[in-house]
Amino acid sequence: MQTSSSSPSEGAEYAGWRREPRILTQVLDAVSALNSQLLDALGDSARSDAAEFPLHESLRGRVARLTLEERRRAARCGVFLADANFVDFSCWSEVVLQGESALSVQPLVPWLPIEESRSLSQSALLVAWYLIQASPAVARVLLGMSASGVAAYRELGVGDLAQIARCRPDCVRPRWPHRLDVWAQLIEDAIRAEAQASRSTTLRCLEVSAGDLKWLSAYVEPFA
Repeated sequence: MQTSSSSPSEGAEYAGWRREPRILTQVLDAVSALNSQLLDALGDSARSDAAEFPLHESLRGRVARLTLEERRRAARCGVFLADANFVDFSCWSEVVLQGESALSVQPLVPWLPIEESRSLSQSALLVAWYLIQASPAVARVLLGMSASGVAAYRELGVGDLAQIARCRPDCVRPRWPHRLDVWAQLIEDAIRAEAQASRSTTLRCLEVSAGDLKWLSAYVEPFA
């Protein structure tokens, strides 16, 4: 099965972003801020015996010991570290229409207290919305999102996203929860605090995120 190639409009959009480094810097700053919030929440979860830890259990101790500075370094990895079922965002349309009575999207085990979970969910959904509004093509790479998912997301308004965050705060979780290798490198490179390690982390995260996008283009888009 062939993978779908970028459209001329997407190519033009990438070129436009290369000519507007200020906009790209603003986008990456927004991603970094959201990642910082997610990593702070992961630290809280790792240090709480009562909370469900959403990554591989072997990472709990290392995440719990990350300093604020180390978490901020990890946050600058260049891609979105949060996920809200971005692969098939159309599933949240039912929540928008039916609110808390929507039952087809099964709830996940909570990993944060309800207020912190709602705050993280609203931030993640709004930052993703901002990325998609600014540049769908670039957002697909940073979010690892399918074109059909982007289209479904763009149909929702800010109020709709607030409703999803309010009704389903469990929806936002760290990306790649079963990829011990990715998260271990992210943590270790943040601790090392070396420029080469930072570049290695960024390249690794972009590679994994682009791998998500390539898989979605090959296997999701033809059936959209």
